[in-house]
Amino acid sequence: MNKKWSIIVSVIIVIVMGTIIFLLNKEIKEETGGLPGYEDLNMESLPKDVVDRLPEDWQTTTDTDKPGLAKGDLAPDFELTTLSGDTVKLSDYRGKTVMLNFWASWCPPCRSEMPHMENYYTDNKESDDMEILAVNMTKTEKNKIESAKEFVDEYNLTFPILLDKDSEVMKMYQIKVYPTSYIINKDGVITDKVMLPLDDTMIKQLIEESNAE
Repeated sequence: MNKKWSIIVSVIIVIVMGTIIFLLNKEIKEETGGLPGYEDLNMESLPKDVVDRLPEDWQTTTDTDKPGLAKGDLAPDFELTTLSGDTVKLSDYRGKTVMLNFWASWCPPCRSEMPHMENYYTDNKESDDMEILAVNMTKTEKNKIESAKEFVDEYNLTFPILLDKDSEVMKMYQIKVYPTSYIINKDGVITDKVMLPLDDTMIKQLIEESNAE
């Protein structure tokens, strides 16, 4: 086959492939009512044969219900026992903005932060739309639960103290620095992560920003 015929054959192949792609996209658009972009699609609502024929990058969507630790991710759920003996889950507080704080009694920055947390909690707990959950790293405490109890009594803390006896939640939330706080909105989505001690003004700002998103 000479060069001229090679060019002709190549052009014909391009035209045929282009026509096939055009007709395929047209058929999919007719079946789905138009496809403005994969980010707007609910793949679960489409017939499997339609999904299989979508371009590969259109089939990759963000699963907003999949837990993660980044801003915008659904906060991983967990269940722990409180210092008062109650069993609670993070998801129990859906509908409230939550400050999820990780602390230990031997941590100096935690000691400086706790009075501010108590101040903010005392001033706002009657609003019933926010909660502070303070997860104690009980496994790291010298006297385990007793160390946590002594700390709570010393600072007269009234918000829920959760006991992470086996460090399971600490590992789940990849805690490397004390204190670390996650701000979680009313839908259970992470809006901020802070790895430093907060005062009541900073807590107020973080929670207000979370409510505004």
